[in-house]
Amino acid sequence: MKIIQKKRLLIGVIIAVIGGIMLFGLNHKAQLEKQVELERNREYEVSLVNALKNSYEGIEEIDILSSRFLPEKPGGWRARIRLTFTDGVTVEYGVNHSLEEKVNRMGDGSDFIFEKLSAHFGQTEGDIKVIYSDGEESIE
Repeated sequence: MKIIQKKRLLIGVIIAVIGGIMLFGLNHKAQLEKQVELERNREYEVSLVNALKNSYEGIEEIDILSSRFLPEKPGGWRARIRLTFTDGVTVEYGVNHSLEEKVNRMGDGSDFIFEKLSAHFGQTEGDIKVIYSDGEESIE
């Protein structure tokens, strides 16, 4: 009788250990996937910052309010941004972006927003303040 109980206990311990290892592996995989997504997102955000600097003159600050990959077809990457210009004009709008774009003057917004943006067509030379979607700030 005691041998059967010990075998059951041993089997239970083995099952618990295997289950723990599997759970740990799944959690680790999820963390790695999240890290890869964050790195890919930053790559797109940096690319967008460079494209905006090539698109508009007098940018003082770019605040990337949110960004994400779109799962629905055709997919792609999207961000909500706020541009502040040296003349005090601030514009907030949504924009799609791809890594190949060196200039980005497209986005979602009213005609009023795009009138403000078109008044700043050109190129920003020098450093600007950038606030990334994760809250990190830098001078680019």
